[in-house]
Amino acid sequence: MNADVWLHAGQAVVHHALFPLFLTLAAYAAGNWMYRRAGQSPLVHPLIMAVAIVIIVLKTLGLSYHDYFESTRFLHWLLGPAIVALAVPLYGELKQLGARWRALMAGLVVGSVVAAVSAMMLVLLLGGGVALAKAMSTKSVTTALALVLAQEIGASAPIASTIVLVTGLLGAVIGPWLLPKLAPGDEAAHGMAYGTCAHAIGTSKALQISETCGAFAALAMGMNGLLTALLLPMLMAWWGH
Repeated sequence: MNADVWLHAGQAVVHHALFPLFLTLAAYAAGNWMYRRAGQSPLVHPLIMAVAIVIIVLKTLGLSYHDYFESTRFLHWLLGPAIVALAVPLYGELKQLGARWRALMAGLVVGSVVAAVSAMMLVLLLGGGVALAKAMSTKSVTTALALVLAQEIGASAPIASTIVLVTGLLGAVIGPWLLPKLAPGDEAAHGMAYGTCAHAIGTSKALQISETCGAFAALAMGMNGLLTALLLPMLMAWWGH
């Protein structure tokens, strides 16, 4: 009898509307703990760990992604204010931004175009299909924007979000090794590269490096998302797919 009571209580908790929200927050807290224990290694990024934990729990409990998504829609809404809040560190770098805005914007535009076009060309050259090429074109924007763009251009949203996650992780791993060699001591340029190529995960890594690096990464992430959202549908229309 006691076992039945505990079973029913557990089912009531799992199927409660707030359980997915609790699971998300608990998974991120666990991922953040693992991240600190691993010495802040990008390979153990809290976002990566949280995603893995949520997937394992959903599969184990037999919960659908649709129900999980609907119950955590509030968190998706918070992505907007969170991204806008990244403008706060940029405010302190207005002087440097004003002095270098032409070079920084030119690099941003080139980076946005090259990120999308080169990814698509690489897929097609290696024998991948059009659907995969479309999903790859969204690799350097945030997950929230990639999901919207994927629907607009006819790409697979789950594949696009996975590619975005892998891109951000690679940027956070390779960036600290590569960028100091390409532009020694230029934290503004490093930040622009992180934000343009590795979106939110790269920006998170840039904020750990310095406030300047994080500020320019936040700017690049937002501007790259805007440019990609404007250019990608036009590119697809020109391509004829």
